[in-house]
Amino acid sequence: MKKKFYIYNIRLTTGEYLENIRIEGPLEDHFSGIAVSLFPVEDAQGKTIVLSIFHIVKADLLKIEDS
Repeated sequence: MKKKFYIYNIRLTTGEYLENIRIEGPLEDHFSGIAVSLFPVEDAQGKTIVLSIFHIVKADLLKIEDS
């Protein structure tokens, strides 16, 4: 079964702008409950970044990749 990776540009409350962030599955699937507030994502260079749902201001979906 192929995995789908969603590529986003994300604006954080700190003003930081993260480009080409790769997430397995849609962003909203990672916010399934109140207990989930941190989740790891991958940047364009393959480096892992841990995001907090409380710091995301805006996320623009760029494309969906099948892997």
